Amino acid sequence: MNRLFLSWDKPACRAVAERLLSLGNDFHRNLVLVPTRESGRQLREYLASISSAQAIFAPQVIPADQFPRLEEKEETASVLEELAGWLQALGTSPHRLYPRLFPRHMPEDFSSMLEMAGSLQSLKHAMANQGISCGMAQDSCAGRDERWTDMDRLSEYCTQQLKGWQLADRTAMEAEAPPHLLHSLRETGGHVILACVADVPRPLRQALQHAERSGVPVQIWIHAPEEEAGSFDSWGCPLPEVWTQCPIHISDAQIRITANPARLAGETCRMVARTAEGTTPDVALGVCDPDMNVALDAALREYGWGLHNPEGKPFAGTGVMDLLRHLRQALEEKGAARPVFCLARSSLLCASLGIGNQQYCCAALDKIQQKFLPESEDYLISRLKEFYPAALPSIQAILAWRNRMAEPGTLGERLMEWFPALANAYGPETEAMEMLHSCLSGLIRLQQRSTAFSRPETALQLLMKCLQPLRVKNRRKAHAVLDSLGWMEVHFRPEKHLILTGLNEGTVPEGGVSDQFMPEELREALGIDSFNRKKARDSFLLTALLHSREREGSLTIILSRTSSKNDPLTPSSLLMRCPDAELPHRVEQLFREISDPPAPLPYQRGSWYLQPAEGWKAATDIGAMAPGYKNPWKEKGLAFSPSVLKRFLACPMRFWMREALHMNEEEFLPDKEDMAVNELGTMLHDVLECFCREHAVLKDGMEAAALQDAITEILEQTFRKQYGPTPLMPLLLQKRSMEQRLSVYAVQHLQDLQEGWSCIAFEHQVEDWSLGGFPMKFRIDRIDRHADGRIRVIDYKTGAAASCERKHLETIGRPDALSLLSPALRPYTKRQKNGRLAHARWKDLQLPVYVLWAAEAYGGHPSAAYYALPANPLDIGISAWDTLHDPMPGYEECALDSARAWTVELMKLLHEGRGLITAEELGWNPPSYDVFKDLMASRRESLQDLLGLNLTPHLPF
Repeated sequence: MNRLFLSWDKPACRAVAERLLSLGNDFHRNLVLVPTRESGRQLREYLASISSAQAIFAPQVIPADQFPRLEEKEETASVLEELAGWLQALGTSPHRLYPRLFPRHMPEDFSSMLEMAGSLQSLKHAMANQGISCGMAQDSCAGRDERWTDMDRLSEYCTQQLKGWQLADRTAMEAEAPPHLLHSLRETGGHVILACVADVPRPLRQALQHAERSGVPVQIWIHAPEEEAGSFDSWGCPLPEVWTQCPIHISDAQIRITANPARLAGETCRMVARTAEGTTPDVALGVCDPDMNVALDAALREYGWGLHNPEGKPFAGTGVMDLLRHLRQALEEKGAARPVFCLARSSLLCASLGIGNQQYCCAALDKIQQKFLPESEDYLISRLKEFYPAALPSIQAILAWRNRMAEPGTLGERLMEWFPALANAYGPETEAMEMLHSCLSGLIRLQQRSTAFSRPETALQLLMKCLQPLRVKNRRKAHAVLDSLGWMEVHFRPEKHLILTGLNEGTVPEGGVSDQFMPEELREALGIDSFNRKKARDSFLLTALLHSREREGSLTIILSRTSSKNDPLTPSSLLMRCPDAELPHRVEQLFREISDPPAPLPYQRGSWYLQPAEGWKAATDIGAMAPGYKNPWKEKGLAFSPSVLKRFLACPMRFWMREALHMNEEEFLPDKEDMAVNELGTMLHDVLECFCREHAVLKDGMEAAALQDAITEILEQTFRKQYGPTPLMPLLLQKRSMEQRLSVYAVQHLQDLQEGWSCIAFEHQVEDWSLGGFPMKFRIDRIDRHADGRIRVIDYKTGAAASCERKHLETIGRPDALSLLSPALRPYTKRQKNGRLAHARWKDLQLPVYVLWAAEAYGGHPSAAYYALPANPLDIGISAWDTLHDPMPGYEECALDSARAWTVELMKLLHEGRGLITAEELGWNPPSYDVFKDLMASRRESLQDLLGLNLTPHLPF
């Protein structure tokens, strides 16, 4: 075999292409082996671009690792069948069959056994790629590691199992050159050219030796000058004893350190922009650490460019894999409602089944899920028939497809029957479909030859395990001007300028972590890809990259101190392979502190694009802040309610943000399994309304036990009507809690009736009533009348018990700040025993508004009360507020007069769209539940920081 040194005064792709063209018109007869598939594509494109002729006959170019495996016999076991063979060889108790390989008891469920079989299969494939057998590993260990004895026996059992299925083990095949290629090369007089491949494993060497013995010359082309000949072996691989020690000459100006992936991406974009100068950039981007891809893609899009990843995306992230996961859930949980929701959300499944109303069906299912929480498939279907009959045919088509897949022993055939419709729905990206078709073919053949995988659940898990590690090549999009190149790809790029990102220890050199089956010592003894050999290879590649761009072009290395998860990253040790005199300065450069620039304002971060106009800072009403907003209280005469006033009092600015700018969080809860707090309260209200209507007044013979039975029966009927005969367990726990609360309520209700109270109104709707000239509309839970004529309005509360005064009033330390909201608002002031004044503000006006209405409707001085129904039965009971009409001890005015003034003024503010101020600026406690908290980067940020507003005036106190 002849070695040819190409020098490294230009990039490897250019050197190889120019050398091929120098061979004359017959260069297309040769077979060129390149390091990777992407290298082959790049070489073919570059050959076409530099050819002086209009058209050339390019040579056949293939990745070097595919050369020994271009031809497989028809009866060679597929990856799926091979995995099934490993499963069968493991048996049901591998720790008993192979005690040296599995010294401890391991889980024996199918999923765990499948994971172990997959690990053993990956190990066997890695060994086969290096030309290593279990016997060779056992001999190299010389008795020090007895696991290889069991591993050899296990591997043999797997091979025998495959033979029983009339299949050949692909890892047992001898590496040799493809006969059809050798025949073609001999006829045309072509050569096999191993072009700049720095890692030549044993199978490739054996195949090349076989080619030479068959009369086909082999040439080794090395991207290095002739004077470096002594640092490479006969196959062109860098010698570890040389390349792990030699210095790598990198100037300080070629290394740039950034704080995080976002800063790295920004620096990369600026460099690309400077290189491009208005044209398509002649620059290659190496992404040694894939973790940087997301930040780089986002930053490049801001420049109008895009990033293309030639390695493709994982099959595990495709819609096909998501659909298979949902199918597995549907098979394992047949009869449950949850898998139906997941299947209906698969656009691939709906398109393949011809379902045109998927959006309507999903909306219908979501509404049923939020309201009824169905556990069983039958209950879900019954609710669909009742409320959304138009969605029923589509859901039944999905269930029929699921049932076909559930037939024993036929999963492969059923999926293959459905495959044409799926491929049509998937679109033009055919590579994923080809991968799925190949695996399905293996599954069909396996199920025809073995009954061990007839259960659809196990067959589907086997199929998914084989698809999981595959990668699907992405289609290049029009805006993608840069490729995201892995470390092994950048060496074969022809661009003059090269940017390397993520050159961190652990990625370059790769590895450094001990392998449980193949430790470094064993790898060195076997002569395979040990960390030392990878380090030598990467040292050579980095040196070649530096030299090939010295005369023309540039190479820049950009590093990030942290990963996307904020984990610290260490620069590659290759960057510290400088002369000893330069080492202290290099270490200081690589590890010095970096001052991170101040973070952008929250509305400029991520996907948050709110850009406030200058007018916002001086806005006095919501119309100036949001010109397109139509104030419903002013424009449409919408009635006010106590709940609206309460939201406004929590924080006026937050109220307007949610009301006018629609900045609300998503209300849909995808994993909902029980009633929300408001839903539980609604159900209790419904039960109490029905109960009080039937037992509004005291009757002869009324007993507590009978009332408890009656209210429990009403709850049972209401609950069953809402959630069906087989509700989820969390719902049953909530039902039990409601039973306890209502049982105590029934006893107390009888006591109220015996004390002279009777219920005169339930869920009373108040409309056509105004206060201070503003319309109001609200609903009162219950109104009672005493035998002496007194009126009491009651509001049910299912939360923690508290007095009415504490629920409505809040102490404030800055009463003067109320004038910032409205000069007409005055604090509710109380003089303490020590003579000092204590100031409070209204945070809720519900009960005072009820009383103001009741005073007009019934006359006199009605009282108000909360009926607390918390989870703790000891706290259940009425909390009355009897002093609303009179000044409380120490107060200067009665609470009802203060509440009336606040209510009227707040309605005036809402009608005029005023009140653009935050709770923090008023000195109030911010809301305990804030929908904007996730948008804030730290606790130091407030809502005005979030909006970029500066509304806080100078306060005189």
